[in-house]
Amino acid sequence: MTNKKQEIFFSSQETFGSMCHNLLQQIGAADNLLKITIFHCPADNEEYIQNLCLLTTCVNEFFGSNAPLTAYVAQPCVTASMAAEVTYIPEGVEYERHDGYTLLHGNGFCELITKGITPTTLSASIRRQSEEIFSQLSEILVKHSFDISDVYRQWNYIEQITAIHNERQNYQEFNDARSRFYNSADWSNGYPAATGIGTSCGGVMIEVFAIRGTNVVNHAIDNPVQVSAHNYSQKVLTGKTDEAQRTTPKFERARIVGDVVYISGTAAIKGENSLQLDNATAQTEETMNIIKSLTVADNIPVDCSATEYTLLRTYIKNSSEAAEVIKFMDERYPSVPKHYLIADVCRPELLIEIEGTAVVR
Repeated sequence: MTNKKQEIFFSSQETFGSMCHNLLQQIGAADNLLKITIFHCPADNEEYIQNLCLLTTCVNEFFGSNAPLTAYVAQPCVTASMAAEVTYIPEGVEYERHDGYTLLHGNGFCELITKGITPTTLSASIRRQSEEIFSQLSEILVKHSFDISDVYRQWNYIEQITAIHNERQNYQEFNDARSRFYNSADWSNGYPAATGIGTSCGGVMIEVFAIRGTNVVNHAIDNPVQVSAHNYSQKVLTGKTDEAQRTTPKFERARIVGDVVYISGTAAIKGENSLQLDNATAQTEETMNIIKSLTVADNIPVDCSATEYTLLRTYIKNSSEAAEVIKFMDERYPSVPKHYLIADVCRPELLIEIEGTAVVR
């Protein structure tokens, strides 16, 4: 398994195009770039589409035939106008670039990394967009002999995630579509680590990491203080559904793949219930305590003396509370690469969600 290095870059130029060029200059034209995920807030879906096209053009012109994968997430960055998470291909790993995804080849395994997968139109319902995206993903997986259950990390970005239209909640519509897609797979080794988070616009977009091969450490990690999301009861799910009952979010609290722990989007939830904390800083502290219980050495299902955070991404619901959250995180975790985004979380009462990676020592 490849331990993929990540870095975070920021820009605050005047226009979207100038910010893209500025970030690409900061990143540089290295051959081993795997993926660039851009975080920035467009005004609406029309601007989102225009910006996504411009981003793709800028990346292709700057890198030529060695262009990395891209994703564009419609979330405001707190500390700059635009942020970029950059992922690198480890030295010595063979790779194949394809249109929309890259394959990494190592000793006894093949890894698939996708760009941000988007639907053909943002005017369709969340259900239709989700179904189309999963159909696109299925084609890629089948083409390269991956099973659906080979997916080990998934990011799910959903426009207006908690909004309800005709009694149907956007997040629940996505969860039902995901469950239908997952139903054909054997998940005896556990579901992927995942994040389901809101965006201001941009419809539905997903990013996926998958791996196949026998020479791979790949285990689900439960959190002793939380009910697994895929075991939630109906009482914490929202919205009308066409299914027999509302389907649960199909993800694990974390996965360890190789020596990397992929921490799913985590909020102030104990058992399956949200903690009724009255401010974002209190929720942040509780969320990091919950993540600590997830990543403590005794909870890791391999030989482990300690874990060390290598990236933390914090979603903050209300911009008015961002300064205090940043102060808390910077004081508690000063050496960890991190950044902060404004985004709606999957339950209305939740003010914070945090995801990230950690390495096993």
